[in-house]
This record gives sequence, structure tokens and C-alpha cells, in this order.
Amino acid sequence: MRSGRKAIGIVVLALSLLGQAAAFDLNVDVSQLENGLTVLICPDTTSPTASVFTFVNAGSRDEDRAGITGLAHVFEHMMFRGTPKYPSFVNAVTPLGAENNAWTETDYTAYFLNAEARFLEQMLEIESDRIQNLNFTNETFRTELGPVKEERRRGVADDAEGFLSVEHDRLAYTTHTYQHPVIGWEEDLEKYMTYEDGLQFKNRFYAPNNCVLVVTGNVDVGKTKELVNRFYAGWPRGEAYVPNILPEPRQTEERSMAFTWKDDETPPLLRIGYHIGSARDNLEDLAAMNLINQVLFGQSGRLTKRLRDELALVESVWGNADMRKDPSLTAISARLRRGASLNEVRDTIYGQLQRLTTELIPAAELDRARNNLRSEMIYRLDRPSRIAGSLGSYQLLAGNFRKMFELYDLYGSVTAEKIRSVALTVFAPTNRSVVTLVPKSGV
Repeated sequence: MRSGRKAIGIVVLALSLLGQAAAFDLNVDVSQLENGLTVLICPDTTSPTASVFTFVNAGSRDEDRAGITGLAHVFEHMMFRGTPKYPSFVNAVTPLGAENNAWTETDYTAYFLNAEARFLEQMLEIESDRIQNLNFTNETFRTELGPVKEERRRGVADDAEGFLSVEHDRLAYTTHTYQHPVIGWEEDLEKYMTYEDGLQFKNRFYAPNNCVLVVTGNVDVGKTKELVNRFYAGWPRGEAYVPNILPEPRQTEERSMAFTWKDDETPPLLRIGYHIGSARDNLEDLAAMNLINQVLFGQSGRLTKRLRDELALVESVWGNADMRKDPSLTAISARLRRGASLNEVRDTIYGQLQRLTTELIPAAELDRARNNLRSEMIYRLDRPSRIAGSLGSYQLLAGNFRKMFELYDLYGSVTAEKIRSVALTVFAPTNRSVVTLVPKSGV
């Protein structure tokens, strides 16, 4: 699997030696079946494995009415319930030695199988069967609600950082469905969600014209397309459905909330968020925000160095800009040391953000950020499964997988002046939502 990473690195190096701007690309075959299923195939003959990823263009964002929050995630669990042909999904994939899992995001749901490339036909047959012929009954639906409720308890109700993240989104969004968490609101899982809701969600979103199939690894494109056609062509096209999602209005004043946790073991926590645009609307702004976060939170980043290493106020501090279909957030999170001042940490962060609006980032510092982000992008493509995950997520979030390569190029071309302009717009106090959490004792 290391060879896949090495091959991509050689492409970048070769371009650099030729005196061209460093760039990278992947050999991706793009096609679409008559039923609307989009198929991306990216061969890599240096790998002994193959990956089959199914991306469903629906996540918690698409839970567009009261009472059904968390439904996309519940349905992810349902997809492991088996089919008439394969009553046990686990028993079907175990003989292949296959790695399998799934995850739900705000904007999509993804399922995958990774195995030796010689098992590609079996993987496609099993995956096509379960998405078309899932055992979906009221009994199985109610059964899966149990594990989801427990997952919510562990990840939100009993986890301070998870709780604060959920409350931050609730504060930052007032109308958009990004306001509710992927795991859903407790009352919906406990009281309101029904089997009929699940069946409606399945019929609306689990259709070929709402899915992207990605196959990567040691595969032949022509043979793979034949297999895909054999197993997926008979899947009937679904009726198009556009979720009723209200756009988030522009924030006009700072918002803040303070919380006290239920024990004294958890240290103080801080989360600060600012609204940003979507990757589909302005990829250059996203590149600028990612460069800002690298400057602030890299290993030698300004806030990492100041808050953690010099002042010793935090155990950790980090930030990221969400890449989503719709305008989202860039968020800064800090886990404080016991006894550290929340106000001092907050004001130190504000000071560094203000600096970005008044001073240009020096060329050497910006070059380090550019190189780090580009390297991270390449290293995340070091095996077929990671390539598949990247292709599918960019296809759905940014509207085209090739936006990944455009973003890579932008990391090299976004100017310090552009970064300062984005900082001026994003880091306005009126665009800010802040949540804090202190232990039970308050210190």
C-alpha cells in the first residue's frame, strides 16, 4: 500500500523537476448508467487491494422536517441488517477477508468494502444487493434505534467535547438544517421517529440517481464497468426529491452561551465559530481559510506555540474549516489546563485573528503552510480506500471530484493579500458564535 503513496509523490516530483508548478492528478474514469448512477473508477496496479465505496447523497442536512433528526445515521445502521440473499452481511463479507464500515456526515452517507483485488466481483455483487434489497421492516428499524441512542449517550450526553460541539452548532445556525447534529436530537430518537419515516427516507434518497459508486485499486476499468453494469443496471431510477432546506441568514451580532458540566474531571473547554461560504461557491476562500488554520494551528503554528508552549494555558488548541455543500463554519477549539483563564485564552485567540486582518503573513511562513497542506493532501491518497473516500466526498461536497486538484493548486497560488481579505470578512465579531464549558466546581 505504500507503493500507491510513492507513485503519487513521484508525479509531483517529476513536475517540479521539469520546472512546472507542483501539481497532481489521478486517472479517473467517469461514467453514468442509464438509471443515473455515477461511477468513478481509479485504477492503481501497484496495490494488491481494491475498494468499493457507495456514497449516498443524503446526510443529516436532508432531514428537513421536525421529528426525524438522526434518521440518516439510523439508516446507516440499517444497511448492515442483511438481505433475503445474504441474511447476515457480516457472514457474506467475512470469507473475503474484507474490511467494511460506514459513516454519516451532514451532507452524505458512505459505505465501503476493502479486500484483495481478486474479490472485486464478489464485493460489487454484495454491495449492489444490499443497497437494492435491504431487509427493511418495522422490527429491524426499531431494533437499530437502540444502538443509535446508546451512541448518542456516549458521544454527546456523556462527552463534554461532543456536547459542546452540538451546542455550538445549535447556537451558530438559526434556520439551516446544519443546526441539528448528525446523531439527532434525543427526543426524536426516543419519541417521534417512525418506521414510516425511515421508509420514506429510503425511497427518497437510496436510489441510483442519488448515489456515487467509487471503485479504486488494482482493477481493470473495462472489466469493472462490465461488472457494475451487470449488478447495478437493473436498479430502478428514483423519483427526484429536493429537500426543503432554508438558507442561513447572515449573522449580524455576536452570540455566546456558557455551560457547566456535570463533573469536575473535565477541564474547561472553548469553541469559537465563524460563518464561511461553501466549497461549491468559492473554493479559493476555502483554500485561504485552510491556509489560515495551518498558520495558526500547525505544529509550529502561532496559537499552538503561544497558548500551549509559551503560556501553557491549554492542553491542545485546534481549528478547521468545514467543507460542506452549503455555507458552513470555521471553528477554533481549545482544551484548557486546569486553572487556566478562559478569558485569557479567548483574548489571545482574538488577538491572533485580529493580526491576520492587519498584517500580511510573511512569505516563509506562508510557504510552510502551503507545503504542509499539499503534503497532507497527497499523503491522504496513500491507498485505494483513501483515494475512494476523497473522490466520493469531493464529488458530493464540492460538486466534482476534480475540485480536489483545484484546491491543491490554489494552496500554491492564493496570495497573502487574498488571505488578509478573507480574514477581514470572516473574523468580524458580528460573525462570531462562542460557547464555553467549565467543570462542575466552576474552575
